[in-house]
Parts: sequence; structure tokens; C-alpha cells
Amino acid sequence: MVEMSSPVSRQVAGHRHGRVPRAVREQQLLEVAEHVFAKQGYQGTSIEDIARAAGVTRPIVYDHFGSKDGVYLACVRRARSELERSVADAASASDDPAQQLWAGISAYFEFVERHGRAWDVLFGQGTAVAGPAAKEVFRQRSATVRVIADLLARAAPDVDAEAIEAFAHALSGSGELLAKWWRVNPHLTRDQVAGYHMAFAWHGLDRLVAGTAENAPESLNGAASADAAS
Repeated sequence: MVEMSSPVSRQVAGHRHGRVPRAVREQQLLEVAEHVFAKQGYQGTSIEDIARAAGVTRPIVYDHFGSKDGVYLACVRRARSELERSVADAASASDDPAQQLWAGISAYFEFVERHGRAWDVLFGQGTAVAGPAAKEVFRQRSATVRVIADLLARAAPDVDAEAIEAFAHALSGSGELLAKWWRVNPHLTRDQVAGYHMAFAWHGLDRLVAGTAENAPESLNGAASADAAS
């Protein structure tokens, strides 16, 4: 159960209890649910926990979202949408591949820093779900990878789609694990962690972009083999 350190406010965005507009109540419930899911994980959270933390009854939560899965997936969609928008907007501000990569990485770690609860809902230790909800979470993750792949394809338009997809998965996965490491090493600054990811990722992306000159991803393999032999 969620322990409340103080009584729940009887007002929501200036609206008295019982007179809260549906859209305002929905956003309040999402904010509360995000906090509870981030703290307790999906499996450790119940509708009762969310209702209690929001100062409402369980039927109100069910009325807005239908089920615990419904609340959780609404939190996931909202967080994913904001993360994807932040990264895409930042990376699209330049035509230079190195600047695009740095801007996208910086935006990602800024999201981790400023929206830690939302990031925990997306990637934290308590995200284990099953059934239809798990399929939707996987679909949402895949959509984020597609956003990254679209950005990479603009930087390397002549590289085949399979190579782009592979790099997008690698960039997404390494960013997620580095962010998890940062969450348990908070003494590091955002720029330090983003710099580590940039140093790791740019070598591969630079090769990817360079490979467009020969219009063949095999050239990347050849370059890698040459490095190994030297």
C-alpha cells in the first residue's frame, strides 16, 4: 500500500472534490499512478493503491481507465510520447550526423534526469508485465526504436534498412542500460553520462554514415576486419 505523508488534497487543479472535470481528473490519476508504479512496480501496485494515493474511490479509477493494465499503459504511452518527441525534435535541429547524435543523446538523458519517475515506469526494475499489456509495452518499445531508425536513415540514406534497424536497436539498448547505471551512480553529471554514450555510439554511426559512399553495408564489415587485423 502507498503510505501518504499528509492528507490528500480535496482540490485538484483548483477544482473542489466532486466537481473535477473528467480530463483534469484523468491527468491527476496519471500523475499519481506514475508515482506509484515507479515506486512499487507494476506487480506491486493495485487499483486500490492508486485510488488511495489520488484520494478517490476505486470505481473512479476504473471509470477512467478500465483496469490496472489500462492505467499502466496510459502512463507508458504518455511517457513514451514525451520521450520520443524530445529526442526527435532535438536530433532534427541539425543536418550534421554528429550533431544529430549528440543532440538526441543529450535529450534522452535530459529526460532521464528531469522525468525520472516516467523513465522508471518505462525501464525500471518493476516493469515486468504479462498478457495483453506485455504485448502493448513491446509494441511501444518497438515504436521508439522506429523513431531512432528514422533519424538514422536521414543521416545515412543509402544504407539498407536492416543495418539501420540493427543500429537503432543497439543505440536504444545501450542508452537504456547506461541510464540504469546512471540511476545508481547519481554523482555523475548528465553531460558526463551523455558524453560516454556519445563516445561509444559515434564510432559505429560514423562508420555507418561513411558506408553510404560505397552504398554497401558490407564495407562496414570490411573496415572492422581491417581494424582487427592492424
